[in-house]
Amino acid sequence: MTAVINSELDQLRRGIAERQRYIEGQQVLIEVLEHDGHDVREQEIALNSERSKLDQQLQLLRKRQA
Repeated sequence: MTAVINSELDQLRRGIAERQRYIEGQQVLIEVLEHDGHDVREQEIALNSERSKLDQQLQLLRKRQA
């Protein structure tokens, strides 16, 4: 049972790390686009959605580790 729980926690941690990298990359892209004069409202909305999903994953990880 412990192995299953640890596996789930590891999978959740990997998902969190992947989402964090994605968010960081998108933030850089948005900054470049904005610097070049592009309208980035849609990208910012999508990025905020990803940040919200990341927050949900982090909360879930905290609950499962408790």
